[in-house]
Amino acid sequence: MKVIGPEEIRIDSTLAEEVARRSGENVFLCYQCRKCASGCPSRTFMDSTPTELMRYVQLGMIDEAMKGNTAWFCVSCQTCSTRCPQDIDIAHVIDTLRIIVQEKKIKAETNNIRLFNRIWMIAMKYIGRMYEAGLVGSLNLFTGKPFKDMALGVKMIRKGKIKMIPPIRNPFPTMKMFSRAKGLKK
Repeated sequence: MKVIGPEEIRIDSTLAEEVARRSGENVFLCYQCRKCASGCPSRTFMDSTPTELMRYVQLGMIDEAMKGNTAWFCVSCQTCSTRCPQDIDIAHVIDTLRIIVQEKKIKAETNNIRLFNRIWMIAMKYIGRMYEAGLVGSLNLFTGKPFKDMALGVKMIRKGKIKMIPPIRNPFPTMKMFSRAKGLKK
C-alpha cells in the first residue's frame, strides 16, 4: 500500500492478472503514452479513452473498467494495437473485458450496444452477411422506437443504398462456422 498525502491508494492486480491469463496480454507494459487514444476513431463516444481503460485494469478499478461504455464502443479496428509501442494488443484486451463483463453479468452502460451486437451476430449467422434494414429495424423495435429512422430509411431504399429484402445467398458455411466457434468456447 502506497500513501500519498491524506489518501490511500490501493492497487489490486486481480483484474490485470485475469485479463493477462485470458488474453495473453500484459497490461502492466502500458506506460500511458496515449498513442492508442490519439488514433481511436470511437474515442468521442467513449466514457474514457483506451489509455484510461488500460490504467483502470492495471489498478484493479473494476467499476471504472467494466461499467463504462468504452469496451462496448470499441469497433475493434486495431488502431490502438497497431500504434502501441509496447506491442500490447489493446483491442484483444478490450474483447477480453467484454467477455468478462458478460460472464459476470455486470450491468454496464452500453446504450444498446449489446443489443446491437446480438442482432448483428444473429443476422450474420443466419443470412451470411449484414442486412442493414433488418439490423436497424430490429434495434429500433426492441428499444421501443420502431419508427425512429423511418424517414431516412425510406430515402436510402429509394436511392438503392439499402435493400428491403436481405441478400441471402448461402448462409450454411457461416452457420457452420458459428457452430464450430460455439464448440471451441470451452
